[in-house]
Amino acid sequence: MKKSLLLIASLILTLSAFSQAAYLQYRHVPAEHDDKFIERETKHWSKVAKAAIDQGHMTGWSLWRKVGTNVSDGPNYVFVNNFESFDKMDPSKIWSDENLAKLGAKPDDVETNSFTTVSFDYYMQLEDAIMGDYTYAVVNYAKPTSRTTFIEENKSLWKPVHEKNIKDGTNGMTSWGLMSVVAPAGNLERFSCLTWDGFNSMADALNYLSYSSPNPDGDGMYSEIMDKSKMNEIMPNGFEYSLIYERVMSVAPDEN
Repeated sequence: MKKSLLLIASLILTLSAFSQAAYLQYRHVPAEHDDKFIERETKHWSKVAKAAIDQGHMTGWSLWRKVGTNVSDGPNYVFVNNFESFDKMDPSKIWSDENLAKLGAKPDDVETNSFTTVSFDYYMQLEDAIMGDYTYAVVNYAKPTSRTTFIEENKSLWKPVHEKNIKDGTNGMTSWGLMSVVAPAGNLERFSCLTWDGFNSMADALNYLSYSSPNPDGDGMYSEIMDKSKMNEIMPNGFEYSLIYERVMSVAPDEN
């Protein structure tokens, strides 16, 4: 882990009401180094994140493991660093001598950059969310032809459905969120938006992803939404990917 990396970050995914910006870093960890990576990040580098959070320089940090991946060189972990705003993204205040002293070990003895690879990273903006605790996140990566339409439809049409399902305990979902990519940008990028659906069990996440044919005639809310939806126009092939991530560890501000 080096200062030249803005931060270690991960879907993405643990946001407080004051987190409007996030830095996501996707990392490939070879299987033979998995235990060492987890130990060093959770036992040591999380302390640096906690110190920065306590000082008000970040609002949260979390590490997530991709579920069910057999890709030999693709990203299988993702860090999420949360901030109050992009103005608060100051690496010098995170990787300060004071914070590094809290590692409990020499940085060179617990580094993870020498045996892992940063696949790619993203700066994200929170657009909307339904807060709640969750251990598993279904992250839906989207590349709509109209990002504005995608964001507005998710906020106005789909968020109320998720709120109702979460309140009623209909499908096991406990949280939902919507983020847009700030950088990198362009037609060749992997995605421009993402949504996440939070669950407290793997079974709930898998059941949610299992296909079941909707019954528009028996569900007035669904029928009304589909009449208004433009998703078939702006995303005719659906999401680019829908992946499941499991929370390894998260660090948040102390509750008063």
